[in-house]
Amino acid sequence: MTDHPQHSVFNNGELIAVLTIRPPDRFLDYLAPPGGCRTGSLIEVPLGPRKVLGVVWGAGRGDHDPSKIRAAIRVLDAAPMRAEMRAFLTRASTYTLTPPGDMLRLATRAPGLGDPPSMRKICRLAETAPERLTDARRRVLAVLRDHDGAGLTRRELAGIAGVSDGVVRGLVAQGAVREEQTPRDRPYPRLDPDHGGVTLNADQYRAADHLRAGVAGG
Repeated sequence: MTDHPQHSVFNNGELIAVLTIRPPDRFLDYLAPPGGCRTGSLIEVPLGPRKVLGVVWGAGRGDHDPSKIRAAIRVLDAAPMRAEMRAFLTRASTYTLTPPGDMLRLATRAPGLGDPPSMRKICRLAETAPERLTDARRRVLAVLRDHDGAGLTRRELAGIAGVSDGVVRGLVAQGAVREEQTPRDRPYPRLDPDHGGVTLNADQYRAADHLRAGVAGG
């Protein structure tokens, strides 16, 4: 393995050097995928007729016919490989006379790493009013408004509103509730230290006081 110019971020279409888990055991030039990528990103790239996993090692060399350079397909939903790990793989490959692609394959053998994200359907409030507004339908729409745009599965929505699945399906059919696909595993939102607290009732205040006293007492 040889060093490559180390830029941190590559926009869509910029030249990147990628090490794949399949031969040939050398860096290959690709175009950054839609949405861009960064050094260390785990990506899926076309290699012959196959799609294979690779890691962005830096900027591409640009010493190949530009018309033959293919675009990377997508960035995997995984944390980028740290510089320390890439350096370790480089040293281990040289020391053990192991092809670089084999070393990378050993480091990326997590089950399902290259699988596309699992999707699910969620419900959101739409702008269309239903033709007939029953009490059950009001409860469903109120739940969606109370959740302030957060998506709920049809089962979750029906359970919180205390209605049957058919009520939700009826609202979807009339366009009052919108169903959309979203990744099943979503990243946690960033913590907001300025987010306001909630108002506790009397029982909750007593419980909170008890917990605080326990913490203060060690």
